Amino acid sequence: MGKLFFIVIYEKSNLYSSWRQFLFLYPPIVLLAATGFQIYFENMARKFLTWCGVAFLAILSIHPLKFMIKNHPYSYLYYNEFVGGLKGAYSNYETDYYYVSQTEAAKWLLGYLNNKGINGPVKVKATYSVLWQFRKHPEIKTSFFRYEERSDYDWDYAIVVNRYISPYKLRHNFWPPKNAIDVIYVDKVPICSVLERKSKEDYYGYVALSEGRNRDAIKYFEKALKNDDRDEIIFYNFGAALYNDGQYQKADSVLKRGLELNPEFEPILMYLGNIARSQNKTEDAINYYERLIGVNRKYFEAYVSLSALLTPGDVMKARSLLRTCLDMNPRYKRAIITLADTYRNTDPGIARKYDDLAKSIK
Repeated sequence: MGKLFFIVIYEKSNLYSSWRQFLFLYPPIVLLAATGFQIYFENMARKFLTWCGVAFLAILSIHPLKFMIKNHPYSYLYYNEFVGGLKGAYSNYETDYYYVSQTEAAKWLLGYLNNKGINGPVKVKATYSVLWQFRKHPEIKTSFFRYEERSDYDWDYAIVVNRYISPYKLRHNFWPPKNAIDVIYVDKVPICSVLERKSKEDYYGYVALSEGRNRDAIKYFEKALKNDDRDEIIFYNFGAALYNDGQYQKADSVLKRGLELNPEFEPILMYLGNIARSQNKTEDAINYYERLIGVNRKYFEAYVSLSALLTPGDVMKARSLLRTCLDMNPRYKRAIITLADTYRNTDPGIARKYDDLAKSIK
């Protein structure tokens, strides 16, 4: 147990959902700490040292108790002073990872709709289900969405907790967005926002793009950006429409503007890589694919595209890249076929084995 504890701390291991997967170690740590204090108090012959220990514990409790009293019901968001409290943890660690703030946000939104006299059908999206919070209001239809894909859906209001939002956007104050009509703060840190959609041009543009009406999509996205120029998915969809319409240079420019909002936005990195590749800008394409893998090592499509560019000049590196991909996803058919291709001319026997493996995968 102790070894695992120190390895996780030393390696700065990624703990899914903050430290939730590490909770089983917490009770033993508490017992050890309590035992240590008990031994200390029982073996201190001098009362002065005993009271020093009590005072020390009391001092350590000041910040946590103050935070819990002041910020109820969000006491579990406390971070110790070594990291700078919740403000220091913001954008570096998870905050409201159990979505507790959604209840308060839903209650606020109900009051807001009531004050505005809105009684008809309302579409509410959320980054985690709010079906229970609106269970007594059948006129409100709720559903889940990913915040970064918000333009691709039809909604009137949205409840967004800051979980899974790019740390870059949090650090550079791109969230909460301009259309936030209410923001829940804990210790002056925003943890949840209620959004009101000012326009649906972005959604209409996405529908037009999906239906192949690129000219219509371009017009919608141009209007959408006048209302919201901080949504990277609008730039992504706009760039796709422009590219489909043959406006390659403008598409590239628009996509790069989206990347300024979120340098780690995976779909834009992939698209820019594909555009560069189609224009024979090999170095640029390699750079985009490598950046994408650096952001998300499980973006398997990038491995295949990158290896195809590397194969003519460094086939060993290309094969190593594909094997890394297959170590994580042994049944990724495209990687298997691409790996077979690297052997097609030099060793047909190995290529055939990989072909057979690919055929065995449904």
